[in-house]
Amino acid sequence: MAANSSEQNRLEQLRETAGAGPVLILTHANPDPDALASGKALATLLQSAWNVPSQLLYQGLVLRAENRALLNLLTPEWQYGSMPADLSGYSAVALVDTQPGAGNNRLPENIIPQIVIDHHHPLRDALIPVPFADVQPEKGAAVTLLATYLEAAGIDIDSDLATAMFYGLKTDTRGLSRGTTAADISLYLGLLEQIDHSKLVQIEQAGLPQEYFQAFSRGLQAARIHEHSIVANLGFVHYPDLPAEMADLLIRMDKARAVLCLGIHDQKLYLSIRTKPMSRDAGLLVQEIVIPPGKAGGHGTMAGGQIALAGQDAGRLENEIIGRFLQLMGEKGAGESLS
Repeated sequence: MAANSSEQNRLEQLRETAGAGPVLILTHANPDPDALASGKALATLLQSAWNVPSQLLYQGLVLRAENRALLNLLTPEWQYGSMPADLSGYSAVALVDTQPGAGNNRLPENIIPQIVIDHHHPLRDALIPVPFADVQPEKGAAVTLLATYLEAAGIDIDSDLATAMFYGLKTDTRGLSRGTTAADISLYLGLLEQIDHSKLVQIEQAGLPQEYFQAFSRGLQAARIHEHSIVANLGFVHYPDLPAEMADLLIRMDKARAVLCLGIHDQKLYLSIRTKPMSRDAGLLVQEIVIPPGKAGGHGTMAGGQIALAGQDAGRLENEIIGRFLQLMGEKGAGESLS
């Protein structure tokens, strides 16, 4: 399908902003499949369309079994490391699946990236000076935005990138069941013909350590069931994605309209919110719950945030957040346990 003039103009703007390379591509800490696939998609576009090299660099942890499998099998171009002290050797810095000021990436606040491609709400003030910013919160995944650029440039992708993009879109939209647009659906169906099913199975059925099941058991025991809401305070967790995984599970309870899960990792309090369609907007809900200097974002039916403890009383902070969540959801009382 031929790209329209608007898409071609955006593509040319991206080309000019990227420069001659190399481009430093960054994403949020503890990257998920959408982030990993989006970064590889941008690197592929730069190299294949304009012969512009790039470096993919992530910080934080990739410990969720499925995410680790995707990283190793499909996006090994990503390198783990700290932010370079000197950026003068790069023609541009690009953020994918995150924004400056979001609080979930390690880009220093005094550095303005040249390129930002994201789909999370809200649009932050730190985007104003960014030369090329494409942030579309209505989209279900960042890979959907990257797919538009790849198509406009006439780039054919290989099966590894197709599989990574498919899984990133699938996980961020929960199999097209939340926060999707026509563009997300079209991409999902189109990628089905290109994916490596063997590698997809290896990712979706990646082995899980015993600690995973122990943590889930503790989470289920900690869950408190209210009239239409569920809260699970997981305490200390062995990796920061666990609250999100627990929230994904608990929102499936038939009576639940909203779920809040919290966990502490590496002196930060992580929280995840999930809501049912036609219930509260998770992205707006989390903004009311997480008070600065904490950072939060999301859209539709999924959102998350993190707060550096920095000497704060963790128990008091957790109780404040839970209290605000329950008040906003109109819940009263202490709730009941699953058992």
